[in-house]
Amino acid sequence: MKELLLFLFSWLFPQEAKANLSSEDWSGNDYIRDKPESSRRTVIKTEFAVHDIQKIFDRLNQQHFQGRIKAKITWGKHGCKNVPRKRSILFGTYSSAELLIRIHPAIDIEKVPEFFVEHVIHHEMLHEVCPPIKGSGGKWIIHHYDFRVAEAATPSYKKAMHWEKENWKKVFIGPAVE
Repeated sequence: MKELLLFLFSWLFPQEAKANLSSEDWSGNDYIRDKPESSRRTVIKTEFAVHDIQKIFDRLNQQHFQGRIKAKITWGKHGCKNVPRKRSILFGTYSSAELLIRIHPAIDIEKVPEFFVEHVIHHEMLHEVCPPIKGSGGKWIIHHYDFRVAEAATPSYKKAMHWEKENWKKVFIGPAVE
Protein backbone atom coordinates (compact mmCIF):
# COMPACT_ATOMS: atom_id res chain seq x y z
CA MET A 1 0.00 0.00 0.00
CA LYS A 2 2.77 2.40 0.96
CA GLU A 3 4.51 1.78 -2.37
CA LEU A 4 1.29 2.47 -4.29
CA LEU A 5 0.79 5.78 -2.48
CA LEU A 6 4.38 6.79 -3.12
CA PHE A 7 4.00 5.88 -6.78
CA LEU A 8 0.75 7.84 -7.17
CA PHE A 9 2.15 10.86 -5.35
CA SER A 10 5.29 10.83 -7.48
CA TRP A 11 3.15 10.41 -10.59
CA LEU A 12 1.09 13.52 -9.76
CA PHE A 13 3.94 15.58 -8.32
CA PRO A 14 7.28 14.32 -9.65
CA GLN A 15 9.33 17.33 -8.36
CA GLU A 16 7.86 17.35 -4.87
CA ALA A 17 7.69 13.60 -4.32
CA LYS A 18 11.25 13.12 -3.21
CA ALA A 19 11.34 16.29 -1.13
CA ASN A 20 8.01 15.89 0.66
CA LEU A 21 7.09 12.25 0.95
CA SER A 22 9.18 9.20 1.52
CA SER A 23 8.29 5.77 2.82
CA GLU A 24 9.70 6.77 6.22
CA ASP A 25 7.49 9.87 6.41
CA TRP A 26 4.09 8.28 5.86
CA SER A 27 2.86 4.73 5.78
CA GLY A 28 -0.80 5.50 6.34
CA ASN A 29 -0.98 3.30 9.43
CA ASP A 30 0.00 6.07 11.83
CA TYR A 31 -2.63 8.40 10.35
CA ILE A 32 -5.33 5.76 10.71
CA ARG A 33 -4.20 5.10 14.27
CA ASP A 34 -4.27 8.85 15.07
CA LYS A 35 -7.60 9.44 13.30
CA PRO A 36 -9.65 6.27 13.65
CA GLU A 37 -12.59 5.92 11.28
CA SER A 38 -15.96 4.80 12.47
CA SER A 39 -16.59 1.10 12.22
CA ARG A 40 -20.14 1.47 10.92
CA ARG A 41 -21.32 -0.97 8.30
CA THR A 42 -21.69 0.77 4.97
CA VAL A 43 -24.24 -0.08 2.35
CA ILE A 44 -23.16 1.15 -1.08
CA LYS A 45 -25.95 3.17 -2.66
CA THR A 46 -25.45 4.82 -6.04
CA GLU A 47 -29.07 5.12 -7.14
CA PHE A 48 -29.85 8.68 -8.01
CA ALA A 49 -32.67 11.09 -8.60
CA VAL A 50 -30.63 13.60 -10.63
CA HIS A 51 -26.87 12.92 -10.58
CA ASP A 52 -25.34 9.50 -11.33
CA ILE A 53 -22.34 9.58 -9.01
CA GLN A 54 -21.02 6.19 -10.14
CA LYS A 55 -20.96 7.32 -13.77
CA ILE A 56 -19.23 10.59 -12.82
CA PHE A 57 -16.74 8.73 -10.59
CA ASP A 58 -15.88 6.23 -13.36
CA ARG A 59 -15.38 9.01 -15.92
CA LEU A 60 -13.18 11.08 -13.60
CA ASN A 61 -11.18 8.00 -12.60
CA GLN A 62 -10.34 7.33 -16.25
CA GLN A 63 -9.77 10.97 -17.30
CA HIS A 64 -7.74 12.21 -14.35
CA PHE A 65 -6.38 9.13 -12.55
CA GLN A 66 -5.95 6.52 -15.34
CA GLY A 67 -8.31 4.18 -13.45
CA ARG A 68 -6.06 4.01 -10.36
CA ILE A 69 -8.60 5.14 -7.73
CA LYS A 70 -9.68 2.04 -5.81
CA ALA A 71 -12.22 3.67 -3.49
CA LYS A 72 -15.91 2.96 -3.90
CA ILE A 73 -18.49 5.73 -3.97
CA THR A 74 -21.86 5.97 -2.28
CA TRP A 75 -24.49 8.47 -1.32
CA GLY A 76 -24.39 9.29 2.37
CA LYS A 77 -27.42 9.13 4.60
CA HIS A 78 -29.90 11.97 4.94
CA GLY A 79 -29.57 13.65 8.30
CA CYS A 80 -32.23 13.78 10.98
CA LYS A 81 -35.19 15.89 10.04
CA ASN A 82 -35.58 17.27 13.57
CA VAL A 83 -32.03 18.68 13.78
CA PRO A 84 -31.82 22.49 13.42
CA ARG A 85 -30.42 23.89 10.17
CA LYS A 86 -26.66 24.23 10.01
CA ARG A 87 -24.71 27.15 8.64
CA SER A 88 -22.52 24.84 6.55
CA ILE A 89 -22.66 21.52 4.76
CA LEU A 90 -20.04 18.83 4.18
CA PHE A 91 -20.52 17.84 0.54
CA GLY A 92 -18.39 14.70 0.65
CA THR A 93 -15.99 12.64 2.74
CA TYR A 94 -13.21 10.15 2.05
CA SER A 95 -12.44 7.24 4.37
CA SER A 96 -8.96 5.81 3.87
CA ALA A 97 -9.76 2.91 6.21
CA GLU A 98 -12.80 1.88 4.16
CA LEU A 99 -11.55 3.16 0.79
CA LEU A 100 -14.93 4.85 0.49
CA ILE A 101 -16.19 8.18 -0.76
CA ARG A 102 -19.52 9.37 0.64
CA ILE A 103 -21.39 12.14 -1.14
CA HIS A 104 -24.01 14.17 0.70
CA PRO A 105 -27.45 13.39 -0.79
CA ALA A 106 -28.41 17.08 -0.56
CA ILE A 107 -26.48 17.71 -3.80
CA ASP A 108 -28.65 15.26 -5.75
CA ILE A 109 -31.10 17.96 -6.81
CA GLU A 110 -31.79 19.84 -10.05
CA LYS A 111 -30.48 23.13 -8.63
CA VAL A 112 -26.96 21.67 -8.30
CA PRO A 113 -25.14 21.61 -11.65
CA GLU A 114 -23.27 18.47 -12.65
CA PHE A 115 -19.94 20.32 -12.83
CA PHE A 116 -20.24 21.03 -9.10
CA VAL A 117 -21.01 17.39 -8.29
CA GLU A 118 -17.97 16.43 -10.41
CA HIS A 119 -15.84 18.86 -8.42
CA VAL A 120 -16.96 17.36 -5.09
CA ILE A 121 -16.28 13.81 -6.30
CA HIS A 122 -12.90 14.78 -7.77
CA HIS A 123 -11.93 16.49 -4.51
CA GLU A 124 -12.69 13.31 -2.55
CA MET A 125 -10.83 11.16 -5.10
CA LEU A 126 -7.74 13.32 -4.62
CA HIS A 127 -7.56 12.20 -0.99
CA GLU A 128 -6.56 8.74 -2.20
CA VAL A 129 -3.56 10.00 -4.20
CA CYS A 130 -2.63 12.95 -1.97
CA PRO A 131 -2.61 11.41 1.51
CA PRO A 132 -2.35 13.56 4.63
CA ILE A 133 1.09 14.69 5.71
CA LYS A 134 2.39 15.50 9.17
CA GLY A 135 3.08 19.17 9.65
CA SER A 136 6.01 20.61 11.54
CA GLY A 137 3.96 20.68 14.76
CA GLY A 138 3.04 17.01 14.42
CA LYS A 139 -0.56 17.72 13.33
CA TRP A 140 -1.95 15.98 10.28
CA ILE A 141 -2.56 18.26 7.30
CA ILE A 142 -5.25 16.87 5.04
CA HIS A 143 -5.60 19.69 2.50
CA HIS A 144 -1.91 20.48 2.21
CA TYR A 145 -0.18 22.47 -0.52
CA ASP A 146 0.22 19.58 -2.99
CA PHE A 147 -3.44 18.61 -2.51
CA ARG A 148 -4.57 22.19 -3.21
CA VAL A 149 -2.34 22.45 -6.29
CA ALA A 150 -3.78 19.21 -7.72
CA GLU A 151 -7.33 20.35 -6.96
CA ALA A 152 -6.85 23.78 -8.53
CA ALA A 153 -5.40 22.20 -11.70
CA THR A 154 -8.75 20.68 -12.66
CA PRO A 155 -10.60 22.45 -15.50
CA SER A 156 -13.84 23.17 -13.61
CA TYR A 157 -12.24 24.21 -10.30
CA LYS A 158 -12.80 27.98 -10.59
CA LYS A 159 -16.29 27.53 -11.98
CA ALA A 160 -17.25 25.16 -9.14
CA MET A 161 -15.77 27.43 -6.46
CA HIS A 162 -17.65 30.42 -7.88
CA TRP A 163 -20.91 28.46 -8.03
CA GLU A 164 -20.49 27.26 -4.44
CA LYS A 165 -19.73 30.75 -3.14
CA GLU A 166 -22.73 32.25 -4.90
CA ASN A 167 -25.28 29.49 -4.29
CA TRP A 168 -24.61 27.19 -1.33
CA LYS A 169 -26.69 29.12 1.20
CA LYS A 170 -29.61 29.58 -1.19
CA VAL A 171 -29.66 25.96 -2.30
CA PHE A 172 -28.75 24.03 0.84
CA ILE A 173 -29.74 26.22 3.77
CA GLY A 174 -32.49 28.46 2.48
CA PRO A 175 -33.44 32.05 3.25
CA ALA A 176 -33.80 31.41 7.01
CA VAL A 177 -30.03 31.73 7.51
CA GLU A 178 -29.31 34.79 5.38
